[in-house]
Amino acid sequence: MTAIDQVAQGVTRPIKAIARVREPAVVDPTTLRPGDPPPTNGRLLVLYDGGCGICLHARDLFARWDNGRALNDDMIARHDDFLLANMSQEETYGSFHVIHPDGRVESGGDGLATVIGALRFGGPLAAAMRRFSRASNGLYDWFVAHRAGISQTTGLINHPQRDPSQQP
Repeated sequence: MTAIDQVAQGVTRPIKAIARVREPAVVDPTTLRPGDPPPTNGRLLVLYDGGCGICLHARDLFARWDNGRALNDDMIARHDDFLLANMSQEETYGSFHVIHPDGRVESGGDGLATVIGALRFGGPLAAAMRRFSRASNGLYDWFVAHRAGISQTTGLINHPQRDPSQQP
């Protein structure tokens, strides 16, 4: 085992330890259309790619840090024909999406800044991400382009809720 593999295992082991199957946040997504406010009690609805292990691990980390205060999460596949119906399949699965309580949608680096800003103590980092949004979005786009390799290299591809059929 190389030094890089050892570091990757050391970093990912605690992340994998919190992985779990989460219940859908929205009971009946078929009642929603783009721009509709999601029924999430004023919380942000964060939609993740259910076929991406690293995305699901990130979801679990955010949920852990949020501790039920500001975020609800669900799978993109449950909403791609409803809340995300006005996006192409590439747009839908090329990013995660944040649906605000008023129905607005943010994706990619901008959505990530919103999620981080909603977390306790995340405000300063979110403010920096918004101030340097071009760099934040560029970094997010780089990550998305390389997420399969990152997932496999770190072992974060494995998640108990990962369903490859949820990717187009």
